[in-house]
Parts: sequence; C-alpha cells; structure tokens
Amino acid sequence: MSSRSRLTISLSLFLSSFMFVPQVLPDDSVSTVIQGIRDRYRNAAGITAQYTREAINKTMAMLGAADRQDIAQGRLYFKPPHSLRLEQITPQEELLLTDGQTLWWYLPLKKEAYRYPAAKFGHELRLLSDILMGLRDTGDNFQITLKPYSEIDTYHLLLNPDPPWIDIDHLEVIVLREDFAIKQVEIHNTVGGLSRFILSGWQETAQFNNGFFSFSPPQGTKIIEK
Repeated sequence: MSSRSRLTISLSLFLSSFMFVPQVLPDDSVSTVIQGIRDRYRNAAGITAQYTREAINKTMAMLGAADRQDIAQGRLYFKPPHSLRLEQITPQEELLLTDGQTLWWYLPLKKEAYRYPAAKFGHELRLLSDILMGLRDTGDNFQITLKPYSEIDTYHLLLNPDPPWIDIDHLEVIVLREDFAIKQVEIHNTVGGLSRFILSGWQETAQFNNGFFSFSPPQGTKIIEK
C-alpha cells in the first residue's frame, strides 16, 4: 500500500469518528444528545484528548475481539478553525499535524516527513472543524437513531450514511450521559470489520504555544512532497 493510501485511510477513519451530523431526528432523545454534544464542544478555544485506536477484522469481531491487533495510542490537539495535531505514541511514534495550510506526516523511525497541501484533505479537515465547533455548516450525511438499548451511563447513536458509502456500513458513537463527552466511536465497514476509537481525558485549553501546529523537520529527515 502506498504512503498516500495509508495516510488517507488513517486520516479519513480518524476524522470519520467525529462525523455525527443531525439530519434525521426520530425522537426527542436523539435531539437531546445532538444538542448536548453541540453545547459541549462548539465554544471551546482549543481541545485535547487521549485516543486508543483498535482495528478488528471480521473474524476477530465474530469472536468478540478477545485478541485485538493493530492497536495505536496517542493524543490529539485541535484549535479552531483548522489546526490539528495527532501525536501517536504506540506502537511507534508518528506525528500528523496541520495549520490549515500544510499537512505534515512525520515518521521519526524512518526519518521521513511527508508534506501535503492541506487542500488534499480539505473535506475531512473541514468536517472535523465543523463538528468540534458545534456541528456548524456540516452537510446532511447520515440517518441517526438511538440504539434501543445502552448502558446506564451512556447514549449509543447509530449513524447510517445517506446516501450509502462504498466502504463504510455504519458508525456507532457512544456518548456519556453526564456531560455528553464522546467516549467511543466504532466504524463498521461493509466486510464485517471495524475500527474502534476510545477517547478519554477531554480537556479545553485557552491557548497553544506559537508554532505548536507547525512543523520543522529535524536535520537528516527526508522530505517527500505529495
């Protein structure tokens, strides 16, 4: 798989975890959850959170994913309107960041840094910005319902793409009842596998240091233009 394909898949799956768009509201409960998410995130000057990503294939999913593979952990940082920084810690260090103009993907172990015009990922980045600023200006992309059962402390939103997507069957967004924080997102593909994002430690921040969303390649880094 090419580096461009790997980055596109990684970024698209991560950003898809935020794509809960209030198109169809079959009852007041769904409206309440959407409004709660909106109230929580739309006025934040900056946001940080820890994430764990698990990739589970069809066989593992059928077995309950007792032995999970392809697990990555790290932390995300977001500053409206378009600044994003993802620091992957395990299984190996990686850095993905953009200031809204240029997107960098840095692989320290390989001493490689890929540089992309942010416009190549403009759709995904705009969706993330819209979501984290309160679902602002986001298009109608999903049929949204509440799962008929859920834990006492969470809501489970089911999101079915409308019109259907080629690769994604549906998403499930798990939201804490007490404060509408996004706890977990599952992205189910059309062949029975899923990518699960577990999010925790949400914090608002008033400011980031100058240059936090910019990147200067260390000496000896091979820069690859895309």
